[in-house]
Amino acid sequence: MRNLIELLARIHRWLLFVAVWAGALAWMNSTYGHHRTLMARWSMRFTQSWMAGVGQWHDWETLSESNQLVMLENARLRAELEAIKSRQANAWETNHANVLRSPGWDNSPWMVLDRGGRDGVAPGDAVLSMGHAAGKVVDTTAHEALVLTLTHPNAQWSVRVGKRGEAGRLMARPGDVHFAILTDVPRAQLALPGDTVMTTGFDGVFPADVAVGLVEDALGGKGDEFQTLLVKLGANYPQSRHVLWLHSDLTTRIDALTENTQRP
Repeated sequence: MRNLIELLARIHRWLLFVAVWAGALAWMNSTYGHHRTLMARWSMRFTQSWMAGVGQWHDWETLSESNQLVMLENARLRAELEAIKSRQANAWETNHANVLRSPGWDNSPWMVLDRGGRDGVAPGDAVLSMGHAAGKVVDTTAHEALVLTLTHPNAQWSVRVGKRGEAGRLMARPGDVHFAILTDVPRAQLALPGDTVMTTGFDGVFPADVAVGLVEDALGGKGDEFQTLLVKLGANYPQSRHVLWLHSDLTTRIDALTENTQRP
């Protein structure tokens, strides 16, 4: 035991050196790992930041290109819309006329106006009375026009109940200038008294959604597939003194086609 103590006393400096050296190595190892961790963390942050910046730049370029395409498409659609508005604005030419004779006079279903061919009125022009569809010009002189009204027993007109209703046929009640009959209205379509009857625009005489009158009552049996409606006309022919006539090149072309088919 004494020999061991003497040996330790002799080499205690070497033992202290080894202990200090081992501690230094351990400290250096731990310090290097910490620095390496910090460097790795900073590198990852820098890489992520750089990648995010590159991604944002790419997204910005893509968004810029998409924005330019959207602007070009908006400009094209705006031009088309303006062209459509321009065509619609010029589609119907309007003017006023006075009524010389109206339906009910001498039991006649015709209307006579004080404007004719030299005034710009042409066969096929639509006529409105009190803001409602009244008829169609069928013949003209220099300064008069003959109008086929909604009260003529041989005329049929394309109308519907409301703006989204199914198209039906409006026909006159013989000898009646206040009411007309609307047929071919599907039973599934709800039509109540007071609903507005409007033109469809399908016959080419009137623009779409021109008021014709109001539903007065439903006629016929409830078991029928189609319902028949009694319509009170809004034109009020006996009191018509001033009307508005509408001219459309489309109506002129349609009438020209029908005239050609009637020729032998």
